[in-house]
Amino acid sequence: MSNRSITSQSANTIRGLLRELRPHQWYKQSVLLLGLLFSRNLFSIPAWWSVLSAVVAFTAVAGAVYVINDICDREEDRNHPEKRHRPIASGQLSVPVAGTFAVGLLVGGLLVGYIINGLVLLVLIGYLGQNIVYSVFLKEVVLVDVLTVGIGFVLRAAAGVVAIGVYLSPWLILCTFLLALVLAVGKRRHELETVSNPDSTRESLRMYTDEELDQLLVVTMAVLLMTYALYTFFHAETPMMFALPFVFYGVFRYHHLTHTTAVAGRPEYLLTDRPMFVTLLVWLLITVGVLYQIPVYIMGLL
Repeated sequence: MSNRSITSQSANTIRGLLRELRPHQWYKQSVLLLGLLFSRNLFSIPAWWSVLSAVVAFTAVAGAVYVINDICDREEDRNHPEKRHRPIASGQLSVPVAGTFAVGLLVGGLLVGYIINGLVLLVLIGYLGQNIVYSVFLKEVVLVDVLTVGIGFVLRAAAGVVAIGVYLSPWLILCTFLLALVLAVGKRRHELETVSNPDSTRESLRMYTDEELDQLLVVTMAVLLMTYALYTFFHAETPMMFALPFVFYGVFRYHHLTHTTAVAGRPEYLLTDRPMFVTLLVWLLITVGVLYQIPVYIMGLL
């Protein structure tokens, strides 16, 4: 084998490994930043250092989980219109190479978590255990599969909170869980619409119907909006309700997009929708302004 072919094969393997990390899924780690925002530590450099370290740890462990899932699901993925292009399902990566990569990611991620503090390590271990159980069993259980996705997002939020040693608010847990459910149900709806051969996909997806998922989506959105609205009104020390109209619009916009575009299947593309991007930006500006009393600070300077 020539040096050129060896180099080409190595480059192909590296590309496959990078794809296995799912860079397009890294947006999920932004949930770890919620603790920074709502604990009023957004301008604390030490807090940022701790949370970003937790992001690195979670990205590594999540990457290991993705690889393990792809190894377990490689036969099923080959029958999926989109997943058949994944590195392991397509044959770009061999199972031994992918398995070694997963072990390296796992050890590295857990080590970083341990360096941050013991609670972050425990959350990472919990996330790993949850995903192993999901891959082996829970993903085949209808309804439980989407609930498990919600728990994964809650663990991300918890990791960001314990990394900086602040209080884990029940409101943060509830809103994170419900938002994750909305995205998970929307994704299941997209998967059910796009699968070419229902008999070749996993059992839990075959047990859903379009009507059921539409109803679940509406109910989950309604509970999310009610929960966030209650949070804003019980947050007596700051007028958080100023951001409420933008939360309603964002949820309504997502519902519209799930029925008119394919964005539900790729939530990372949500911010390419200009109205959604502007809505999120305005919500963030209002939330930061209210929590950190920036208007009061500016008025004090005048």
